[in-house]
Amino acid sequence: MDIDTDSTESDTETPSERESLSEDDLNYSETKEKLRGRMEEIRSTIQEMIRENESVPEIERLELKEFNVDEDRQKMHDAVLEEEISKVRDRIEMEILERRYRCDLIKRDYWDCLKVKDRAVKAFHTDQEVTNYPLKERLQGELDALKRVENKRMAEIARDQEKGGEDEAEEALAAQGGVTSSYSAELGLSHPYLYDQFSLHTTEQKQNQIIMLQDVIFQIKVALNTQFDKVYKQKVQEIGRVKERNKQVREILEELEVTEDLWVPVLSDREVPERVFVVDDSEIKAEKYLTPEEEKEKERKRLEEQKRLAAKEELKIKTLNYSVLMEEVMRNEEIDLAQKLKETSAQRKKKADDLEKFEKEVESFQESYDNLVADDKAQDKDFRKEFASVHKAHVDQLYKLFKRRPRGHKRNAMEELDSQRNMPEGLTPPVWERFCQIRRTKIDTEHKIKASAATLAEMEASLQKKREEDETAEQEIEYLAVELENLREEKKNFLTDITVQFLLKQGQVEVTNTDLIPDYSESILLHRGKVEELNRTIRTLGEQKIAVMVQTKDFRKGIIQVEWDNTMRRMQIEDLKNKERDIQKLRLTEDHKEYLKTDSDSRVCKQAISMKETQALQLKTYQKDVKYRKQKIRHLQAQAAMKEKKNIALDKQIQDMHVTVSQMRHIYEASATEENEAANTEQRYQEVLLVQRLKDKARFQMEKLAFLSAEAQRLRMRKVPSLVQIKYD
Repeated sequence: MDIDTDSTESDTETPSERESLSEDDLNYSETKEKLRGRMEEIRSTIQEMIRENESVPEIERLELKEFNVDEDRQKMHDAVLEEEISKVRDRIEMEILERRYRCDLIKRDYWDCLKVKDRAVKAFHTDQEVTNYPLKERLQGELDALKRVENKRMAEIARDQEKGGEDEAEEALAAQGGVTSSYSAELGLSHPYLYDQFSLHTTEQKQNQIIMLQDVIFQIKVALNTQFDKVYKQKVQEIGRVKERNKQVREILEELEVTEDLWVPVLSDREVPERVFVVDDSEIKAEKYLTPEEEKEKERKRLEEQKRLAAKEELKIKTLNYSVLMEEVMRNEEIDLAQKLKETSAQRKKKADDLEKFEKEVESFQESYDNLVADDKAQDKDFRKEFASVHKAHVDQLYKLFKRRPRGHKRNAMEELDSQRNMPEGLTPPVWERFCQIRRTKIDTEHKIKASAATLAEMEASLQKKREEDETAEQEIEYLAVELENLREEKKNFLTDITVQFLLKQGQVEVTNTDLIPDYSESILLHRGKVEELNRTIRTLGEQKIAVMVQTKDFRKGIIQVEWDNTMRRMQIEDLKNKERDIQKLRLTEDHKEYLKTDSDSRVCKQAISMKETQALQLKTYQKDVKYRKQKIRHLQAQAAMKEKKNIALDKQIQDMHVTVSQMRHIYEASATEENEAANTEQRYQEVLLVQRLKDKARFQMEKLAFLSAEAQRLRMRKVPSLVQIKYD
């Protein structure tokens, strides 16, 4: 250990000292090598002593610090190590704190804000998956905007109803409600106030339509998420069923002593996204570290479990006390239920008597109401009979007045209607008075009918309410009777099902431990011999059933193989028959017969000769076509030359005419008089028109010449083959 100290101190020497030390190293290298070897021997000896110390009994075991050769150096190393550990711990804690902060931010921005979380449902045996729509909580501003748009649309529809009538408004509303450019209507999630797509003209209408369509989209997503949740729950239920069946199959396999891996479906992380925020103990590879507080909590739970196990020399007493207490509770519940059933039955009987009496009153009132209605109809029917002696035209007028009803105050309105001012012309006053009396009687009858109808409706509503109360009371009596019977049955079972205490060895209890204490509420105590005998019988029967199933499977496999062979033979026979029928119906031409007669070499030779003849014919046709095109090009060039000559001549004529016109203008200006001014003006106008026509003709000839030149050039470039020069490296 002194050598290590010297070597450590030598690291702080100056360069000159290092040079001298290097010379010493060369001089004393052999001695140093011996010292190093000796130190290795000491280290190996100490390590061997430490290993032996670990294997001795605890009372003879030494502490590790007893093997330290240099305690001061060890303390120094421990201090440095503790300082490094503290730095690393602080750095790790800061990193953990930073990551937790980032995690909280990400979780708040992308997870907590979602009302419906992003989730998927995967198929059991494929990679296909279906995802839901992650939805955020709708903002209050969006809901206010939607409410505002809906109120505005309601006002617009009401205004349209006032203008165009109810039928047109209903048609407009039906047209506005259908969104034919999407599948929302098929899903039954269309907004009732959507605009018709052909009536979106203003910017405000389009913005309102966008708000309502966003609401439709949100509702569609909600509906699809509802269907998604149903499928997700169905998959969870199926997984539960598979696990339950696997449990039963595993028990059967254990009894048959057969080892086989079972498929166990599980939900993936995409299907349970909340799993991202939970760290399972299996994901942590390092050994779990327990703080001193956790160690104390673990020790406390262990002591409590010991106390609980020790409190079992008192279990019988507690069981008997529990039995006595439960019997007392059941007896009190039975007394309460019987008393309540008796009181409810008495109340129901009283209500039944009141209901029967009230039903008779309603029937009596209904009969009087029907009589009033019959009298009213009879008065209307006998109206014309009352005025049989009156002229038919007067009767028709009186019937119209008979149907008229007063408005406002009844007395004043009736006096107004009975006034002789309303009497038809030609009608006698006695007849009019009799008519007024009949009409008054009819109106009084109608008012009585209306009042009776309102009273009858109230009585029927009260009758229906009483009947519902009677049914409710009857259901409550039935419920109490069933509860009382169930309680008595439960009490009987409790008194006969006695709790017995046994001391069972480990391995003799076949009950699943849900908690620390097994649940024996649905357990049955059986003798081990009976269970083993039953297991042997089941095992024997299972082996026999498996053997029979294997034989059945092999036999069925042979039947399927024979059926498949027969089907294949029948299909082959059918194909051969079809081919034979096609061959028989085939008509051979002379070419087919010649093809069948000649051999392959002759056919190849004939085909080569035919191809050469075809090639020669095509070459001849091409040359003829090239010759024709060249002649056409020469002809077009000749026409272009002629047109060019004509244009030159016309240009010369134009120049001459310009000179003539100029001379004529000078002559006219020199000898013009008032007598020939009109004639000279007409002549000058005709000359100007002639010059203009000549210019237009010359321009047309030039354009035609340019077109013909371009056409000739195009034909020349199309018929002349282009040669591509290929450069070889």
